[in-house]
Amino acid sequence: MAIFGAGSNWDGLEKKNDFFRDENFVIGWNYSNAKDLYVATAALKVGDIIYLKANAPGSRQLRVKGIGIVTKNFMTSIIDEDLTLSNFTTWKSLSIRVKWIVKSEFVIQIPNNEGRLTNIRAATFYEESLPTVQTSIILEILNRMQ
Repeated sequence: MAIFGAGSNWDGLEKKNDFFRDENFVIGWNYSNAKDLYVATAALKVGDIIYLKANAPGSRQLRVKGIGIVTKNFMTSIIDEDLTLSNFTTWKSLSIRVKWIVKSEFVIQIPNNEGRLTNIRAATFYEESLPTVQTSIILEILNRMQ
């Protein structure tokens, strides 16, 4: 299991409510512009955690807009949903099934002595490696399950 941060703002249009409603995550880029993101998304496994985020480069605050758990991997999504090569290479079709546990926003304050050189949180999609953020995400899920 891993934790991934993901953007949900597409050219100024917030998509989190669409993700919550449709119980999925969609990259928001077409294949020709984001082959690396398609490969990364295709590697997600059932049980992986995705958190929707907003973060300005260099900011010590990470705004979390939602947290979900992957419920169906990419290959199973292709088979079960009958996606074909002609339609899964468009951003509207490539989606990963996610059960959104947290649908409200909160802020994680990253301590000044941690992750100071990290610029990854401004990216569209990435694996989260900072223990402070990982712990905050897990604790938020556990708090919602009580």
